[in-house]
Amino acid sequence: MVTSRTRATPETLARAVRSGELSPPFILAAGPSDYRRDEWVSAFREGAAAAQAEFQRLEGDELDPEGLAGALESLSLFASSRRLWIREGGKIDKACEERLLTWADAPAPGLQILLTTAREPSELKFLASLAAKAAFVPCEERPGDAGREAERLAREAGLRLPPGLAEAIGARAPSLLALRQEVEKLRLHADAEGRLPASSVEVMAGGRAAASVDRWAAAAIRRDGAAARAEAAALAAALAAEGSSAGNALWAVASIALAALEPPAYGRYRDRSAAQGGSLRPAAARAALDAVYRADRAMKRGEIRDEEVLDVLERGLFEGMGGTSVRKA
Repeated sequence: MVTSRTRATPETLARAVRSGELSPPFILAAGPSDYRRDEWVSAFREGAAAAQAEFQRLEGDELDPEGLAGALESLSLFASSRRLWIREGGKIDKACEERLLTWADAPAPGLQILLTTAREPSELKFLASLAAKAAFVPCEERPGDAGREAERLAREAGLRLPPGLAEAIGARAPSLLALRQEVEKLRLHADAEGRLPASSVEVMAGGRAAASVDRWAAAAIRRDGAAARAEAAALAAALAAEGSSAGNALWAVASIALAALEPPAYGRYRDRSAAQGGSLRPAAARAALDAVYRADRAMKRGEIRDEEVLDVLERGLFEGMGGTSVRKA
């Protein structure tokens, strides 16, 4: 669903944004799915390249009125148009919120804005107001998304999946982010025409790696140093051998913490949270999410590599939740 001055579907709007065609000046991509938000950021970046537009990224939690004013009013010396991405727009201050709402009422020509946030518009007055003014696209994962997304990614990769393989991939991947990685791995096993044998599902190690990630996350959250060390050693080898993303580790910790804080919204993780993470108190769950956010931001900024995420996240968990990191020298 897209709600705003445009009546385009999310798919139609995404194609327009990705191709650099004319699309709404302000897009709000909001919701808990990292995968869906990443897809919109990717489309936005590709659209900027296609239109030869200048691209700029701003961090919502670091944005001040002066910086925002400069970003909204500056002129590009090398491009005829500009694209501005505001990451985690649910954390900007009141003055910046008001400035963005005013801009949304009277957009400046030549500038397009994408604001992304993990929050739902209903959670914050600013986001609800912006959703009524901008093109709002919900970033959520619904039942059946995994199979459909596997088919779409396979088509885009030129793969011809045998019957049932898309559903198998969707069933084994713990998230849409992991699903995308599994499809990428399958490309290595395709022939020149993109055909895959039904046995290709056996090359997917996502289920085994995800289970290892889950066990490591549960041990780290419990601050069980011995168990965390054992799982981390096996997981490091799996990440290196299988090309699994460290993003799986971030999501494994986040899902346990979110299940403790918001059991109705993350009900499908509630049983796993209780079994693996124990009884997680709200303060500890929030500390775990803060550790995930810090590690994720450091990774996206290029400050740490994939292979360092386990160390950084584990230190953040042990220090933020109390205890000593199992990664001491």
